[in-house]
Amino acid sequence: MKNLPNPAAKDGFIRGGPAGSVLARHSLAILVGAGLLMMLVLSQLGENGIVSWFHLVSREKQLREEVTALEQQNRELSERLEALENDPWALEKIAREEQNMHRPDEEVLMVLPPDEQTR
Repeated sequence: MKNLPNPAAKDGFIRGGPAGSVLARHSLAILVGAGLLMMLVLSQLGENGIVSWFHLVSREKQLREEVTALEQQNRELSERLEALENDPWALEKIAREEQNMHRPDEEVLMVLPPDEQTR
């Protein structure tokens, strides 16, 4: 006997055919899952995503280090200012070393490094 195709049901659908593949049976769930996964990935690459967060964390660390260095420099400058206000010898030292100043009765000798040609 020959296998005859299943007749159509009264509502027009053929029933009792071979089982479909897993992909065909679960295609809606797979599409929804893929869409949600794509939305998740795209949201993490945007302005408020994880990549942006890592950039902000590294920038915060850099700025904190910069603040620490500036606070240290500020302390050193404050100490130097206080020394210049209260210690006349410190003021004289700065005037001599940085401004090349001297007293009227003094002569200033400057020692220059040797030239490359005279070596």
